[in-house]
Amino acid sequence: MAETTASSLDELQAKAEQKKDYVQQIIRQLERAMSSSSEDDRRWLESLLHPNDPSFRTIVKLVISPKYQGFWPLTCVCLRALWMILKMAQMKFDLRDPDLGWKVLVELAGDDLAFEVRRDVCKLVEGPELRVACLALMVMAELGPCVLKADRVWRIMDLLQAVPDRADDLSEVALRVHAWGSESRLELCLAAVQHPGGRLLVEVLLQVINRCDEKRRCRAVKVLSGCLSRPEGSDFLYTNDARVLVEILLRELPNNVENVKAFECHAECFKALTTNCAAARAHRREEQLQLMADLRDDERCEHEVRTKSAEILAVLAQAGA
Repeated sequence: MAETTASSLDELQAKAEQKKDYVQQIIRQLERAMSSSSEDDRRWLESLLHPNDPSFRTIVKLVISPKYQGFWPLTCVCLRALWMILKMAQMKFDLRDPDLGWKVLVELAGDDLAFEVRRDVCKLVEGPELRVACLALMVMAELGPCVLKADRVWRIMDLLQAVPDRADDLSEVALRVHAWGSESRLELCLAAVQHPGGRLLVEVLLQVINRCDEKRRCRAVKVLSGCLSRPEGSDFLYTNDARVLVEILLRELPNNVENVKAFECHAECFKALTTNCAAARAHRREEQLQLMADLRDDERCEHEVRTKSAEILAVLAQAGA
């Protein structure tokens, strides 16, 4: 009896490996299609994203299949494939609908499979396999706030603390949650300032502000602004991180004087930082005062830039009084 059970388990393991190889092949094709402009890759991608193509439903079925529960390498590749496909599918639409990913899932998988995989992904996020939980959280973020509800936002911080090598992926989830606004945004900032994982989020966001495109850079700045503006914000940053953020903002503020929205975004962060963090106010203080005075008095700058600079200058002056 034991030999029969062992043999059956070996067979199932072999099948799981075959399924994993199949999904990995789809992932490789996706990666190639995303970086290619060839007609063949474009047609393959269009076919994959069509509801009549069985590949997506096959991957969903592998995630929810009781037979393959516990075969974590297979679960991981399936979740990564789901995340990639959902992300790609949404790029076809020029819609500002945070729940678009869920609607895409329903279209590609059908109602029944969509609700089943939604249920199982939500369970995996809370499960003991932390790398699986990270991928499940990424899928939930693609599906939108109707799936990744505000009360689950704290899980981002849990996983940041437990699996720091996945911090880049988890920070992208945090940026997406913040962009949804409302309760999700408030809960994210609360979790970040109260949970130890928030300190690691800061480190990644500083890198985003330093290196990424304007849209993601401004979103990262807004996350930090929201956290620093909370009552607990004065203890949010390590001293060195506060100084690094001051230096980044001293560089970015004058670089964005011709882009009023970007300037106001960075200025709000600078104001929250210097209001609530003594280490930030003290770091390169004379340079801070001089920059804000120069921008306030520069008649070439837009009214909003000069006004915001005057507000920050008043904060700095009051703190130094």
